[in-house]
Amino acid sequence: MDKKTLAVLALLALVVLLGVGWLNAELRLKRVSPIPEGVENWGKIFDGYEAYLDRRICPTGPTAMSGTSMAPTINDGDLVLWVEVDNMAELRAGDIIIYKHPTKNLDNIAHRIIEVGTGDMENQFKTKGDNSSEEYWVPEGNIHGLVIGVIYGAAPE
Repeated sequence: MDKKTLAVLALLALVVLLGVGWLNAELRLKRVSPIPEGVENWGKIFDGYEAYLDRRICPTGPTAMSGTSMAPTINDGDLVLWVEVDNMAELRAGDIIIYKHPTKNLDNIAHRIIEVGTGDMENQFKTKGDNSSEEYWVPEGNIHGLVIGVIYGAAPE
């Protein structure tokens, strides 16, 4: 065979391989569910854009924040994304946690850990809002999870 015929055959083989690959990918995509199991569609929050959230994140749903104690990091009306913490000993100063207040009847507070200590057989975490002067020691039993993200201004009205 001459070089021209060989080049044409090589090009034809490449087109066939790419076509088979494309067809295989198209058929595979149609067999798979558009939303994997364990993932929630968040299209409503993102004004029609599709976004998906693994249900291991925010097991009780994202938490809407109220107040300004964490401004400008977290503002009134922002949604906080968080995960449960398996090992509280892994939490460090600088982490933002979501917790139940240790002395007041307040829940779903998000503040930054400023100090880690130990108390009566459990870890304790001194927390403070970025925009607050109040500090609290929070026992590990009051902690819901570790904040991993914020959706600014997204709280439903």
